[in-house]
Amino acid sequence: MDAREELKSWGGGGSSDEASITKLAIAKLISILRYHEFYETVKKDGSQHRKRAKNPIEHPLPSIDQGKRLVDCTTDLSSYEIEHVANMLVKVNDKATSAFMQQIRRRLSLLERPLVTARGEGKSYIYANFNPKYAQYALTILRTFYNYCLPYNSWDKVKAIPAQRLGIADKQFTMKDIIYFK
Repeated sequence: MDAREELKSWGGGGSSDEASITKLAIAKLISILRYHEFYETVKKDGSQHRKRAKNPIEHPLPSIDQGKRLVDCTTDLSSYEIEHVANMLVKVNDKATSAFMQQIRRRLSLLERPLVTARGEGKSYIYANFNPKYAQYALTILRTFYNYCLPYNSWDKVKAIPAQRLGIADKQFTMKDIIYFK
């Protein structure tokens, strides 16, 4: 049974439109979060502090290409209302990371996987570069380009570079700006 069907059966059937599925996912997360702890309280030397419990929960709406997705929180969310945490968790995805990894695969031939030869005699590293130093240089250049030069539309329909979204940069840069430190 896929995640949407499972969510509908958990919610007692109902509508299948995207808004109601998301509301059901939030409701399910709220019911899980009422009894779930991402953090544990550790008592030591007369004082206590919160420590990450490494206790993930299953996301109720994984994307189609993911069979099952576990979500864990590295930030202590105990000061937030359960409804707010559920709203944040339902939006969790790895699309930005997947897009970046896909760009690495497409743009850096020196990180290409080995090809099997036509005769099946082994692997051919015809496009591969065996010096990891140059692979690291290429990854640094691509990461800089991706974060400072390449804008994209996100869920809020605003076209911006990742550095602008994080508040690190106030404009989109060109490759010349990066190379010549402008």
